[in-house]
Amino acid sequence: MSRVLPDLFAAAVRRDGGAPFLTYYDDTSGERIELSAVTTANWVAKTANLLVDEYDLETGETVAIGLPPHWLGVVWAISTWSAGASLTSKTGDLAITGPDFNVRGNRETVASALLPLGGRFREPLPDGIQDYGAEVYNHPDVFVPFDPPTPTTPAYDELTHDDLIGTAESVSDRILVTRTLTDRQGLGLLVGVISGGGSIVLCRNLDPSKLERRTADEKVDRVLEG
Repeated sequence: MSRVLPDLFAAAVRRDGGAPFLTYYDDTSGERIELSAVTTANWVAKTANLLVDEYDLETGETVAIGLPPHWLGVVWAISTWSAGASLTSKTGDLAITGPDFNVRGNRETVASALLPLGGRFREPLPDGIQDYGAEVYNHPDVFVPFDPPTPTTPAYDELTHDDLIGTAESVSDRILVTRTLTDRQGLGLLVGVISGGGSIVLCRNLDPSKLERRTADEKVDRVLEG
């Protein structure tokens, strides 16, 4: 098994790229989106190119993710690792926030409107905040890192790529979760799914009355709420 997270994800894409990898629901907006591993990889490449080419993200810098449970959080996590940078629970050099603008980066702050398909904001943004949806589509579907990470490269705070991979429990099931996948616990789950060949149904604002039907419709093996 690879001890570098982008390589681990690339192996998952090669293994079964067309299968569902991340299915996202928002029961407030009614949104549903299903991403295969290949589709996720396309979003990762575009976002990594954006981070490097537009925002000058460099090896060793940090990215803070201030998003609710959302598929874009997964994309940003893998993109950050692909660029050789690390995620942080503290203030990052860069930050991605939702429309509540709840985090700011020391150098750059990027925001997503959290609209379907990563759509852009419909109103002007505050000064100093970049619109992810207005920029990401302009970037290529292939990303080649200038300085790729190694097993000892930081991946999340003090944890290296090797640490995250080595401590993740392999997950081969299709699981339903309602929590963010970009904090320490969530990243362990995400890495376990990538390494184990599982898949995720990520539900934001879950309507409890829909849980039983959704579990059946999505052929969920396990529900991990909270």
